[in-house]
Amino acid sequence: MSIAVNNGFSIIKRCTQRFLASYNMRPPIEPDPGMCCQEGCESCVWLIYAQELLDYYRQKYPTNTLERVKEEIGDKIESPSVKEYVMMELSMTDKRYRDMASIGIKKKKPADGK
Repeated sequence: MSIAVNNGFSIIKRCTQRFLASYNMRPPIEPDPGMCCQEGCESCVWLIYAQELLDYYRQKYPTNTLERVKEEIGDKIESPSVKEYVMMELSMTDKRYRDMASIGIKKKKPADGK
């Protein structure tokens, strides 16, 4: 048994949208003071919080989500190096998200009337 798939990304996108729509998304919980080790580790509590906030804002506000997240968490992170690390990771995450979305949006060129 085989299933023909025209665009795997569109199927994944639709499934993800259905899941998020059916899931009652609540705003993520901000990390408690002192939870961050201030070393910019790969699993930084601020990075996890920022990525969850980015997902949450994508559902509420389809545009300018990255800017909203950066504004919200910018003053809350104490260490300048951790702040820079989180902002850089957020920018890369948002770029990957937009790249994936653009793959499904590409339109075919209209055929000439010849």
